[in-house]
Amino acid sequence: MPTYKNRRCRFCIDEVKHIDYKNIRLMKKYLSKYNKIVPKYYSGNCLKHQKKLAAAIKNARIMALLPFTHQ
Repeated sequence: MPTYKNRRCRFCIDEVKHIDYKNIRLMKKYLSKYNKIVPKYYSGNCLKHQKKLAAAIKNARIMALLPFTHQ
């Protein structure tokens, strides 16, 4: 298994304050092929932004912008 210790959080580098649930293109990068949320050790996000990203993905699923399951 490859190590991802030298990855930096993309949101910290870009100084993102708010992750919008309507930005589907951004959130699809953090979903697996089965539409599961990718863990932070694969995505490279810090804990603060990973939690905000997960909440935004869950909001987008409830608003029917993203699917809950893979078809």
